[in-house]
Amino acid sequence: MLTLIQAQLRRLARNPQAVIVYDNFNFKDTKRDEDTGNVAGMVSLTTAAIVICPQIPLSGLNQSMHNATARLDVSDIYKAPGVAGDDYTADITRSLIADAIKRIHSDAVGQVFSDQGSGAISFPTMPVFEVLPPRKTEFWQFGSIHHDEGSIEGTYGVHESIFLDQLGLRAREDPQRGLGSDDFLTRLWLVHGDQLTAHHIRSVKRDQARALRPYDRRRWLLGVPSWFHIQMNLLNTVLQTHWSAPNRRDEAHHTIQADITLWGRSQSSREKAKYHQMEPLVAQGFTARVAALFYTAMQRAGLLVIGAGSVQDLDTVSAAISLLTPGQFVALVEEVYQAAFTLPAWRGRTATQEQHHDVEFRTMCRYLQEVGLFLTVRHAVKHADIGLLRRLVDPLIVCFFGASQHNYGYEMLYYRWSLSTNTNDPGLQRAILASGIVNWPGRATTHKAIDLMLEHLNCACKIELKCYKNSTHDIDTIFNRVCLCNTWTRALRRRMEDSFGEYMPGAHTVAEVIPAMFLLSCKILTDGLASPRSEEDIANYAGFFDSFDIFSVGMQVLAEKVDNFNATLDVYPSYLAEGSDPTVPMDIDGMEERADDVLDPTAGMEPVDSLDQFG
Repeated sequence: MLTLIQAQLRRLARNPQAVIVYDNFNFKDTKRDEDTGNVAGMVSLTTAAIVICPQIPLSGLNQSMHNATARLDVSDIYKAPGVAGDDYTADITRSLIADAIKRIHSDAVGQVFSDQGSGAISFPTMPVFEVLPPRKTEFWQFGSIHHDEGSIEGTYGVHESIFLDQLGLRAREDPQRGLGSDDFLTRLWLVHGDQLTAHHIRSVKRDQARALRPYDRRRWLLGVPSWFHIQMNLLNTVLQTHWSAPNRRDEAHHTIQADITLWGRSQSSREKAKYHQMEPLVAQGFTARVAALFYTAMQRAGLLVIGAGSVQDLDTVSAAISLLTPGQFVALVEEVYQAAFTLPAWRGRTATQEQHHDVEFRTMCRYLQEVGLFLTVRHAVKHADIGLLRRLVDPLIVCFFGASQHNYGYEMLYYRWSLSTNTNDPGLQRAILASGIVNWPGRATTHKAIDLMLEHLNCACKIELKCYKNSTHDIDTIFNRVCLCNTWTRALRRRMEDSFGEYMPGAHTVAEVIPAMFLLSCKILTDGLASPRSEEDIANYAGFFDSFDIFSVGMQVLAEKVDNFNATLDVYPSYLAEGSDPTVPMDIDGMEERADDVLDPTAGMEPVDSLDQFG
């Protein structure tokens, strides 16, 4: 089997559409002994996969497409549609608002838009930019990699294991030998991973910029931050800004902790929060608050009577919504958008630009806008809209820096730099975006980030390790076997399920949450929190939770952060610059003296609020 897998990997290595993804694989290894007892230690290994991306040209990616000496212009971020705003920005938000109402009142909204004749007003939908066609992703998992990619030394070992040992690519040992024997001379490989993976790839490239061999210089390697870990850190930003009020005496209705308490959820602290638990929680909190705003807009228009005991149950409100015309529904969505999703709303102003004094309402608007950005990223990944992902990079930069998420702030700057025309050829830019999305089932709405794919493979590996590891078969033996068989085992399991007619779905069981969301909507509504309150109404409260203004802070520090980023870019000597011919013999004499001045990564760099510029 080992020979067959090696042959398969080496066949895929010659495919010009192949990209790589790798990540750390940490496992708690417990050794049991009669004399010494149980001794546990963490084992740091690495798993990887090779993925075929049909959107990469059949001619492949070439190193001449990438210019490592380009600089990022901060004005490009200021003027980007995702930051400056445009008509699509409003349409994206309107679709999120409409989807939130439809989630609670699905049948009622369906009745509103049941007659879709010629010229009829349509339901607000998410704009489509550039969606990849649904297609099953061809991929293969590498054998075990006994190196820790979380360290620089381990990254060197990972590269050697993947590209030299398992893919069997040729790297010439003598720079003076014939050029045709080197597989690293012209081809460019994209490698996806989390923030630490992309950072270590850049660190290794910077350290090896003066090396003689093309393999060691790593011009052939371009690290790309992946979208699942970006989503995780964006969700972490929401947790940081809206988990709970720092002062317990402050009124704090628009926090995650308040939702957990009302709904009786099990999360106990922000430090122990898990992604698969927090993702639906913030999405449900978003839906409930949007619904409360929608009910308030209906009340102002006289379409819903709200008073003492008027809003009694879900059916009562659904019946009122079902009587709306499409024009009324769209107008109400627009009213919600103007009330809570604009820049004035973020700053505590009404739709007429009047400053209000309700800090809690402003906090709710900021919560909704932050979660809205998260939901948009999630939608773009799920539907493989790489055009939408492209426009989301710029606001993510501002968001991360504003929330002091410096590691991912710099990582998104690097992503933005990679999508700049001065840095990469348009074909390479599209390849970077498209190769970060995979699709196992091959359906239109089943896309996922490439690093999430690897996480799912890692999950299967950990299950196998827990089941079969014992005193005879230690972790090294099991890890070697699991990595080699993981892809085969998944396919075999699916075929057995199909043959015996017993399908075992891997989806989580989700409880009915519509009543819980409606409960929160009614509470916000009856407490008068769905619109700005007057000074008289809030005069008797001791204080309110005022969420942090991450967008203003992010915009203020953006220029400084871009300057710091430009200072840390790899500055190559002339023989490594864009357009240099790799077949021309290199001028080795005096190389070291020239490079000492050019390759100083700290030249002109001001200190930042992080232990590592990218780490």
